[in-house]
Amino acid sequence: MVAEGMVRLSRKVGFPTTLAEIPGFTDEHIERAMKAAKDPQLDMKLKNMPVPLNASLVEEYMRPILLAAKTGDFGLIKNMK
Repeated sequence: MVAEGMVRLSRKVGFPTTLAEIPGFTDEHIERAMKAAKDPQLDMKLKNMPVPLNASLVEEYMRPILLAAKTGDFGLIKNMK
C-alpha cells in the first residue's frame, strides 16, 4: 500500500506519522472538522471533493478517515460502495 510506504519514509526521516504525534493536537480538532463538514453552508465543498460526499455520509466515512489519521490505523477507513 502506498500510504504504508509513505509512513515508513516519514518515520525514517523523523516526521510525525499520525495526527496524535503533532504537539497540541486533540480530539477537539476532529470534532471541529466534523461539525464544519456537516454545516449546510459548506455542502458544496463536500460535493467538490475527489470522492463527493454529502452531510449524511460524513459520520460514516469522514470520521473514520480522521481517526485513522490520528492513530495510524488504516483499517479504520471505510471504502465507499
